Amino acid sequence: MSDEAHDPEARPATLVENNRDYTLLPAYVCNVSAHPIDIETFPTGRKTDFYFPLWKDATGMPLQVPFIVARGSKPGPVLGITAAVHGNELNGIKIIQDVLNDLDLDALHGSVFCAPVVNVPAYRRGQRYFIDGEDLNRLFPGRPQGVPAEQYAYAFCQTFLPPCNFLIDLHTASEGRTNTLYVRADLHSSVARAMAEHVNPQIILHVPGKDGTLRHAAARLNIPAITIEAGNPSVIQGKMVFDGEVGVRNVMTLLGLLKGEPKITRSPVVCRSNKWIRTTGGGLLETHFRLYDRVTKRQLLAETTDMFGRPLEQYFAPHDGIVIGKAVYPVAIPGTRFCNLGTIGEPQEKSAKDAAKTKAGAKHQASRPRTVS
Repeated sequence: MSDEAHDPEARPATLVENNRDYTLLPAYVCNVSAHPIDIETFPTGRKTDFYFPLWKDATGMPLQVPFIVARGSKPGPVLGITAAVHGNELNGIKIIQDVLNDLDLDALHGSVFCAPVVNVPAYRRGQRYFIDGEDLNRLFPGRPQGVPAEQYAYAFCQTFLPPCNFLIDLHTASEGRTNTLYVRADLHSSVARAMAEHVNPQIILHVPGKDGTLRHAAARLNIPAITIEAGNPSVIQGKMVFDGEVGVRNVMTLLGLLKGEPKITRSPVVCRSNKWIRTTGGGLLETHFRLYDRVTKRQLLAETTDMFGRPLEQYFAPHDGIVIGKAVYPVAIPGTRFCNLGTIGEPQEKSAKDAAKTKAGAKHQASRPRTVS
């Protein structure tokens, strides 16, 4: 092999086809390093599709992750949009495709930076979890010396998050369950709250930030972020995709990437918390509620029977609330989640101590380069 082939500065060739750029990675690119994508190097008024060598597979070759940079003709913020952090959550992929296909780059102020399939190994297998069995969305921002999923999460965060000013992470329910169209956001953040409201969700759930999620990793970098939960896994649902696209475009209008008026069509129900109700026994599960139902304390939610139809257990609502998600697979074992019950109401305000800590953290993050530790 020639010395030129080992040149670390060598640039991949680019094929221009149908007004898009496709990066051709040479076969010798085997040393994968996590470094931020520089949005400023992409042409304005263009949509650039490319594969980025993020990780290594079992052959020692790069595992390439698809990225899209849609850079507007006018300056503005960078909105990051991600999908398929869980490999079988497909609605988000189509939402990204539709948003970009309908985008007028001459009218776009700023850039949209998309990762339509974050968890490529799981997507290839049609499964939720990473190839080592770990839930990728419990391990962000990852660790460079961690288990396989942690190293992958680390590489993704180092590459994708630094150029983003805002983040939308697209998800669906997990296997055997179904969701309303709802948004998870830290409602103590005025920007995240406004983003959530502009999605037009049925429900907004206050989740301050759970360690391990991509949304929380973004928040640690002072990047306002929301998670949109849109529908069911392993399918593409036209209505959810349409509603998701409208919601994303509304957020883009809010953030100044698009001009015009957002299409606000509903007033979402705000929940300050949620809890999955679980079975304590096994059997055939029959539920007595629907998505988005409001339930009252001690209302019968579900019951189980044995294989001969004899009644086993009954399950009642522990408090008033609204149904965010539910199980659709009727076979239960002890501990099966069957009702995601939201508690309606505004979250408690942060204590002065927590508010000061958040402000100090934001100031610290704003004063340093965006790298993921």
